Amino acid sequence: MASVPRSLLFTPGSRPDRFAKAGATAAESLILDLEDAVAEADKDAARANVAAFLSARQGVAQDVTVRINPLSRACGLLDLAMLATAPAAPDYILLPKAETPAQIALMAQVLDDAGSPARIGALVESARGVAAAAALAQVHQRLAFLMFGAADYAADLGQQVETFQPDHARAAIVNAAACGGVVAIDSPFFAIDRPAGLEADCAAGKAVGFHGKAAIHPSQIDPINSGYSPSEAERTRARRILEAAPDGVGVLDGKMVDIAMVRWARSVP
Repeated sequence: MASVPRSLLFTPGSRPDRFAKAGATAAESLILDLEDAVAEADKDAARANVAAFLSARQGVAQDVTVRINPLSRACGLLDLAMLATAPAAPDYILLPKAETPAQIALMAQVLDDAGSPARIGALVESARGVAAAAALAQVHQRLAFLMFGAADYAADLGQQVETFQPDHARAAIVNAAACGGVVAIDSPFFAIDRPAGLEADCAAGKAVGFHGKAAIHPSQIDPINSGYSPSEAERTRARRILEAAPDGVGVLDGKMVDIAMVRWARSVP
């Protein structure tokens, strides 16, 4: 499994003045958005902004992901073509409304044809997408992560994202990602004025099995980084497990330690 960014900050592609500011935050990855955060009239300009940024990346050291428009739209195909042929490719291209393995296979074929090194992220944000999550996660080696999109998923089920409890979708996406050997990233928390709610949401996501979380505002980055970091108690326990069972089997505090516990301990940074 690839290295895992704990925090991924969305920034509108129509606001190039914010790119370097996003790069100056503690976000471990950036997502330049060509889809929902960009008005229809600004799609072409946003695409040009992102192309210009990729050629220099001034002030930005993080990995860069670009969320394109859906491949069912002309602007989405233009987004993909631009990114696939860019002299300086993004690290990842995020496919919205991911629902079928064929979508990811098409992206991979285009990237292969263009010789692009970019990898793929799949945004799972519909009932069909959740149902197909396991197939999505295993379709192609270019796929690096699955991301949950709670807002669109809630709307698909006729619910309000503020009160909806998408436990099934979260579990399905985490399990699918594990099956495919890819990373699971949780949906943003949309109430930027509720820091306690964000902390609780991070705790819930980590407990389900997500590896990181998207953010929609810089103020959310520190709580996400903290929430998705191992606690000192977890680090201490991991160290003690590895000391007690260097060969995969041992006893710690009078209890048996087996290889499953050792695997967990080895995953703790």
